[in-house]
Amino acid sequence: MQKDKEKFNLARKLHLSGKVEEAQKIYINLCKKYDTHHILFYLLGTTFLQIKKYDKAIINLEKSISLNPNFPDTYNNLGVALAENKKYSEALQNYNKAINLKNDFMDAYLNRGISLNNLKKYNEAINDLNLVIKFQPENIKAYNNLGNIFKNLKKYNEAIKEYDKAINLNENFLEAISNKADALESLEKFDEALIELNKINNQNANFIGLDQKIISNKMFIFDWTNFNEITKSIKNKILKKEINIDPLFIYYLFDDSNLQKINSQSFINNQFKNYEKINFNKKDIKNEKVKIGYFCGDFHNHPVLHIMSEIFKYHDKSKFELYAFSHGPKKKNNVWKNAITKYFKKFHDIFDISDEEVIKLANKENIDIAVNLTGLTEHSRTSIFYNRVAPIQINYLGYTGTIGLKSMDYIIADKKVIPEDHKKHYFEKVCYLPECYIPHTNNVEFKISEKKNFLRSDFNLPENKIVFCAFHNPQKVNPEIFDSWANILKKTDESVLWVKSNNEIAKRNMLYEAKKRTLDTKRIIFAKGMANINDHIERLKLADIFLDTYPYASHSTIYDYFKAYLPAVIREGNSFPSRVGSSIYSTAGLSELIAKSSLDYEKIAIDLANDKSKLLKFRNKIKNEVKNSYLFDSSKFTNNLENLYLKIIRKN
Repeated sequence: MQKDKEKFNLARKLHLSGKVEEAQKIYINLCKKYDTHHILFYLLGTTFLQIKKYDKAIINLEKSISLNPNFPDTYNNLGVALAENKKYSEALQNYNKAINLKNDFMDAYLNRGISLNNLKKYNEAINDLNLVIKFQPENIKAYNNLGNIFKNLKKYNEAIKEYDKAINLNENFLEAISNKADALESLEKFDEALIELNKINNQNANFIGLDQKIISNKMFIFDWTNFNEITKSIKNKILKKEINIDPLFIYYLFDDSNLQKINSQSFINNQFKNYEKINFNKKDIKNEKVKIGYFCGDFHNHPVLHIMSEIFKYHDKSKFELYAFSHGPKKKNNVWKNAITKYFKKFHDIFDISDEEVIKLANKENIDIAVNLTGLTEHSRTSIFYNRVAPIQINYLGYTGTIGLKSMDYIIADKKVIPEDHKKHYFEKVCYLPECYIPHTNNVEFKISEKKNFLRSDFNLPENKIVFCAFHNPQKVNPEIFDSWANILKKTDESVLWVKSNNEIAKRNMLYEAKKRTLDTKRIIFAKGMANINDHIERLKLADIFLDTYPYASHSTIYDYFKAYLPAVIREGNSFPSRVGSSIYSTAGLSELIAKSSLDYEKIAIDLANDKSKLLKFRNKIKNEVKNSYLFDSSKFTNNLENLYLKIIRKN
């Protein structure tokens, strides 16, 4: 007995000094000998928790509870282990038990607040964290997590206030500094965000996600300092699996499908490395009507819904039964959502319910096909598909690449965006639509009803010179594409480049880059964004030629340029996001405007600008012919999509 006490004391000493695995070995032996001592299983469970073996932590902590159901610390730690496995509802139950046993248990309130945030129960989460702050005003984790809630609610200024409180208490709290940088980026205060990120870099250059955060903010303001060196470093780290970055962001940097696949897999593996799957019993499809569940985080004024709205409308309701599962934030006066609900048998808002509840709901509705319209973009619910929510799961439209999930069965594409020899870069089986995979279905109307009669003089544009338009997300503009734009301007007499920017630092940096390329800065004209889509399109009509980006090309926005009768010069690359534009233009019968290289891209743009008759030919073709193409035939497109669904079902 005395020797065992000595072993226990040694284990505790090792445990407290951070030698967790050494302590663990002793605890395991003692648990075998004293299998009715709850504290031993509790301590063993905490060691597994510390080394991130959450399943084993759960087993031992549950054993401890079975031996003593009145020890609050065990419930709290069990809650943490469950939360790490993303079982937030179960975690919540255990935090509640801990608090019921000890009503001043601040750690449990803190952890409960974090889980409530993950369950999107924001008001309850705020109450818990404010309670912690009331009794522990120096609890930096409480301030940081309160900031995270406000950030999730898009209350970025309030979030920053909370992060600052945490940082003022501990200036080395890198997590809070990183979160503050994210909030500043959301407020488009990119220079301030970079200041915060440099603080992190000075302390820990290997901080998770730092490389991406720095280059992301730099790209927003056209700061291309050391751009090639940074991107080369990121690529090498991805290939070595030393880092994984936001799979969507990688599209801005690399035209490389294989690299995108590697990064997506690393991203998913990291996201679910300690995740315990929810059981799904795969069933045969026997419904009279095919039940399709459209899962989307963007059932609001968003390009995905713009595109899908008429597909929902034209679905053959005698053969297909539609169910909507909306996992994006709830919005007041959502006219877009209201306009499409009539096309669904049921519209489910699943924003604030757990994965397990979603899966049960989908099973109750007997969903045959789950279509993921969000992929890995904002408001995604990848975990639903990781667990499997339907017998057939399809990646379509919202994300232009492989999701990295082996449980995602198919990706819908066309042979332009995913050629046959590119299939190897996708975890999903590639299934093809006969023509372009992305139609125009934002109201069939091609004309704009409210003409504003804008003049070039309204926007400081020259009256009789070529206006190249490049209204893009700043992150899509990189040194390589800007090199091409500069070369085009130099070889087209007194032409101008019309770009969009509301940021003074971004303007200054772009003009600096123009000077570096010996380009007269007067030939770059900046425009502000327009909230009204009709005004935006009428303004576009003042331009002559649209210059697309590379490697992340325009997608649905190309249809805005069609509406303005504005020909685009497209550069086709080697990955899905760099081939969407060429898919649309090929289907529209405008292949002459698709370039295969930077030199080809420049030549097409220069020839078009210097040949007014050729430019007029393409403008007239867009005005008179494109609107009658397959791209604008919503009924035909939906029929092809339905046939593809039926083909997939037959394969299963």
